[in-house]
Amino acid sequence: MLIALAFVHFFNVTRDRSGVHDGEAFDKANLVKNLGLVLLMALLGALSFFADNVLFLKFYPVLVSLSLLAFFAFSLWRKPSFAFRMANLGDKSLKTAPDRAYVERYCDRVTLAWCFFFVFNASVALVTALACDDRIWSLYNGLISYILLGIFFAVEFMVRKMMQQKMHSYIPVCQLQRDSRPVDAVVCFDGDATRTWAEFVKDVSKVRQYLESSGKHDWILHCEDSYFFIVALLAMLQGGFKAMVTANRQEAFIKEIKTPENGFMTDEPFGDASAGAVLIQDVLKGPAGEVLWNTFDKNTAEMVMFTSGTTGEPKSVPKMFCQFENELFELVKVFGDGWVGRKVYSTVNHHHIYGLLFTVLLPTATGLPFRRHRIDYPTELASLASEKAVVASSPAFLKRLAADSDKPIGFKITPIIYSSGGPLPEEVARKCCDITGYWTMEIYGSTETGGIAYRQSKNGPIWKPFEVCKMSIGENDCLNVKSSYILEPEGFTTGDLVEIYDDGRFLLKGRADSIVKIEEKRISLPEVENRIKSSGLVQDVRVVPMSGNRQYLAAAIVLNAEGREKFKNVAKLEINNFFKKHLAQFLENTVSPKKWRYLEELPQDTQGKIKMRDIQALFGIPESPNFKILKMRREPGMVMLRLTFPETSDFYNGHFPAFKLLPAVAQVDLTVMFANALFGTPRVLQRIQRTKFSYPVLPDTPVNLEMTYKAETGKVLFTYTLDSGRMLSTGTLVTGVQNG
Repeated sequence: MLIALAFVHFFNVTRDRSGVHDGEAFDKANLVKNLGLVLLMALLGALSFFADNVLFLKFYPVLVSLSLLAFFAFSLWRKPSFAFRMANLGDKSLKTAPDRAYVERYCDRVTLAWCFFFVFNASVALVTALACDDRIWSLYNGLISYILLGIFFAVEFMVRKMMQQKMHSYIPVCQLQRDSRPVDAVVCFDGDATRTWAEFVKDVSKVRQYLESSGKHDWILHCEDSYFFIVALLAMLQGGFKAMVTANRQEAFIKEIKTPENGFMTDEPFGDASAGAVLIQDVLKGPAGEVLWNTFDKNTAEMVMFTSGTTGEPKSVPKMFCQFENELFELVKVFGDGWVGRKVYSTVNHHHIYGLLFTVLLPTATGLPFRRHRIDYPTELASLASEKAVVASSPAFLKRLAADSDKPIGFKITPIIYSSGGPLPEEVARKCCDITGYWTMEIYGSTETGGIAYRQSKNGPIWKPFEVCKMSIGENDCLNVKSSYILEPEGFTTGDLVEIYDDGRFLLKGRADSIVKIEEKRISLPEVENRIKSSGLVQDVRVVPMSGNRQYLAAAIVLNAEGREKFKNVAKLEINNFFKKHLAQFLENTVSPKKWRYLEELPQDTQGKIKMRDIQALFGIPESPNFKILKMRREPGMVMLRLTFPETSDFYNGHFPAFKLLPAVAQVDLTVMFANALFGTPRVLQRIQRTKFSYPVLPDTPVNLEMTYKAETGKVLFTYTLDSGRMLSTGTLVTGVQNG
């Protein structure tokens, strides 16, 4: 029988000598395997026939196990593995699924486990053939080996089901059903409090019923609570309403985008701008009606995002939800493998595209629980030491982490940390890796383009584009991007200058608007910044053009640890001269910066974006030996300044010589001056509506000044506080309406 089967198999594999078989290229490796099997079958058959010895037939189970071992092992060498091929027969979508890498790795482990089983089975079968009688051989090879096979298969099946439950499989947001997740699956958490999938479905339904009864189609959406935000957003999308997502809550801006036909939903009132807004908490307290839940068409669902880009002026960016879904698919394909079994935390605002994708939509699509409120302070990261965490962060937050922390956080499981909103200095990334154990993954993109590329700066400054993004050089040598989440067929041309390599990776070389003329000489601002960094004493720097009687450059610098040590107790003029002398090696004096500021942190908004106009505004504040600006954060209608007042400040002269404190009149005068420089308010104070001075401002003690300007009334609200949160003083000043 074996000899006959060998001949049949031989004729089958050699019947076509033309090199083509059933329309497929002739596989020489496959031919060798089959001829080897023919030879082995013929050899065993011949030995059994001529030796007339049953021993050779007893080798048949050994042959079967060794053949299967070779087949499974070969599939590990020539991927995909046998287990993954079998999985594809049951689910054709696996080949293109974003979690394919995770499934394929699991299938590789399953295939390897089968290889170990076949080694064991072949070894026992060989022992029973050589050293045992016919009864034991028959018992093991005819019964026990099949029982072991069944047990192994059952165990693997149970393990596979457990792994599938852990995977939180990816489901596009637009395709989520009421029963897509277990009713008790955790959607979000805040401390020990959680919201389950069943509660999430009911909450979405309640908000949707309210929207449908409102008679409004377009809704402005701003919710600080991430859970309230995704509940409202899904209710709007499922109900066919347009969601206008904004982080800007300033009264003038809200009035600009709000019409009588628009609704406004939020989770906290914030003054006149929120007048008439619907509080989502009130909606959720209402009676529960029929549960409304349905999938929606991603190609017709509309959203509007608002971005200020590098200009600082808000502008609307219309989006179709298919753009987000396409990007979610790509992000899960690239990063989702590492997210399995983790919780999602955020330090960024989910009203901007990066925060929206990473901290709200991705968890919803993958079934991973997310924290409802942002992490505000780097010290909070220590509370995640026992968690399997994914952290969506920003350069601003990571810079504060690097500056404020010296000791590593003892994470039991290394967190995965992302950053977007601007390049992260390599020095900061290294320090954050020392603290957290993870080298931050940076994402490059914009509201208009979505995610374009990613990198870890330990591998160099080069960016690797996402597979769906096609790069080219557009107008003015700027990067042009085409992708599945950019609807325009011509793609989108950014304002970034790039150098694209043959393998598709690219190097960012600064903004197109970073080339300026100073006294008829063209100079690249990034070039000046890089020359300053080459001193080895600078962590971060921005150089901006300034206009006065003539145009000149100004440099805002954050020193690194070595720089702070070198210039400790050194006069500012001496520091200026050091950098001027350093730049003189590379640049003409004409294009060397004429003004210098040394800060703890570069001016930036809450998303960590550094805008040229904010740095220019900083230099618009007259420099004084009486105070020093350490930090500045600026949003429309709001500014936060971190200040110190040296003991030598004129403000302290003549006021309580034995116990120096900053006079109330000085605090008011500084507020008026800063409001004039940063808000454009009149320099002359009309009246003081109210003030309260609760605690003294002492020399050389950092204080935080937060100012809010109400353009409609011309009022400036100010508060001086310590880092601990202690309120020093507060008040409302009437300065008049904005200049111009």
